[in-house]
Amino acid sequence: MRLPHAVWIGGLLVPALLAATGVFVHGGGIERTLHAEVRSAMGKAGFDGVVAVNGRSVVVSEVSPRSVDAVRAVVSTVSGVGSADVRPAGPAQLLVAVRGGEILLSGAVTDDAERRALLEAVTSGDHRVTAALRLGGSLPIPPAVVERLLSAALSAKVSDVTATVHNGQVAIAARVPDEARATAVRDAFKQAANGLRVTDRIEVGPSTAAGDLNVEALHDSINGNGAIRFVQGTTAWEGDGPALVERVGRMLLVAPRASITLVAHGTDPAMATTRAQMVRDVLVSQGVSPALIATETRPAPDGEYDPATRQVDVVVR
Repeated sequence: MRLPHAVWIGGLLVPALLAATGVFVHGGGIERTLHAEVRSAMGKAGFDGVVAVNGRSVVVSEVSPRSVDAVRAVVSTVSGVGSADVRPAGPAQLLVAVRGGEILLSGAVTDDAERRALLEAVTSGDHRVTAALRLGGSLPIPPAVVERLLSAALSAKVSDVTATVHNGQVAIAARVPDEARATAVRDAFKQAANGLRVTDRIEVGPSTAAGDLNVEALHDSINGNGAIRFVQGTTAWEGDGPALVERVGRMLLVAPRASITLVAHGTDPAMATTRAQMVRDVLVSQGVSPALIATETRPAPDGEYDPATRQVDVVVR
């Protein structure tokens, strides 16, 4: 131990350590404050995105590609922000399913204009359309190609078929009565895929009972279309929470025997339970059987400044 050296530097070292400690202790508070202020500024400006703060550097991801510059301008005006990195959302997975008289559409769109174009492309006079489309992403294929894929599903005269488009390929899941119909489905989708690679999981056998659907695809679809979130520390909906839950309820109606677990996150178990119950009530009002809905809570001991710690997940089995 070099005591003289330690004594000589003590007068300088201790203040430096205290200053460093002060930054460390209060850094989390600064980051939480910036996080809340950035989210508030974006919300007031009508923008969505995932916010992350490191010191005074702010990263906003999953932003609509057309809104990147505008979001960067909004974030840069927030007091205390040192740098703003805004990252556009990439093309999201798109799911198009036909089950009996229902067309289920799930994915992300850039804006309301793209949403309208997609809905116009899939509207069918003989089928009800249930669309769970979130803003802030982009379609992996143009609406015209989606229309061709849907037409392929309908022309093959198969009542249970799901097409998932992602990463340049179309994955087909269907159940058909015979090999001839399986071939017809494959051929129809290959012609409609516009050069995308087509893979399939087509089962030959008796049709499933009315109302059943590919549960795995349904689960992925529901959880890929925006989180059901609440305002930090409260049971107030954040954003379009009720409308999102209503869309989830309509999607669940195509699989009336699926088991549903609502996983509620929060710092307070009682508050998390209330959040789960609020989601459950909306689903039941949409026609989902209450006997099929279970709830559980997961604690968020470090607080709710991270959006994932104040949401309700919908798990479908």
